[in-house]
Amino acid sequence: MKKYILYFIAICMVCLSCKSMNKSIGMREVYQYPASSNFKLKTLPNLNTMLQQPAQVFYIHSDTTLYGKEGTVMFFQISCLRTSDSSLYEGKIKVELKELYTKESLLRERAVTISNGNMLESDGSLYINAQTENGEQLYIACENGVQIRLPREVKNNMIYFDGSRDSQGNMNWELSDWINPIFEETYDSFENDEYYLSETEKQINTYFFSTKSFGWINCDRFYDDQRDKTDLLATFVLPGEEKNITETYNYIVFDSLMTVLPVYPDSSGQWVCPSLPVGETITCISIQKSSHRLYCGIQKTQVGRSGLLVQLKEINEQELKILLDLTL
Repeated sequence: MKKYILYFIAICMVCLSCKSMNKSIGMREVYQYPASSNFKLKTLPNLNTMLQQPAQVFYIHSDTTLYGKEGTVMFFQISCLRTSDSSLYEGKIKVELKELYTKESLLRERAVTISNGNMLESDGSLYINAQTENGEQLYIACENGVQIRLPREVKNNMIYFDGSRDSQGNMNWELSDWINPIFEETYDSFENDEYYLSETEKQINTYFFSTKSFGWINCDRFYDDQRDKTDLLATFVLPGEEKNITETYNYIVFDSLMTVLPVYPDSSGQWVCPSLPVGETITCISIQKSSHRLYCGIQKTQVGRSGLLVQLKEINEQELKILLDLTL
């Protein structure tokens, strides 16, 4: 009898031990770590900050010739730079320069080629400014106090414009009253009955002018095309889940011209770029963003075809810069 009692006690102890172990194992199997409550989507900067190129910065304190990365040459006569009360500033002067010699740079800066609704063909745009070390604006007091040479061979009918932005941030160009061409004398040089063009003479064939105002400068000509004109109608399609767009850049870029034009919504909500020459090949680019997501769509077409449909896909900042560089 005692033997059976001992067997029974042993079996109970084993069962109790297994039950405790299984309970422990079960708890480990179902345990889950709590999700982090601190994760937040990255807030994107506005498109203007994201896309515009930084200014090149120089510091001068005497008569100086400056050279931009893209080939712009600027000469500053220091005595011609004055403060708002016409005083001569004697400290270091901060000079800022932006060079826009590609379609990509025009688009990124929203420096569209429009003059009061008229289409332009560009040969280059600049932003030039000068301030004291404390940020006070300086002004040009002399006729030839600031002289500029653009790294472009002169084309027919090119004229100079001043630029200012409209309410939507796009540039509008007005014929300039502040810019004057500088004409240089040339001479013929012959050697063995052949004509040789010196480096100095080659430079004479580029745009050379003085300005009496800082800011945006453009060397453009009005676009004259005798082909029939029509409006481009475009539809931009975002991924279905995106409903919170805060900024939109919609532009077309001409394949054969240095021309960038904005695409605006009309009263019906349709996106339109008016009066384009039928048959011209263009690329339509849409860049849109919400607080946390960035989208881009690019579509090539010919003016005159049926309405353009541009599908946008999510993209990051670095991918966007690479895509624009490859496309334009």
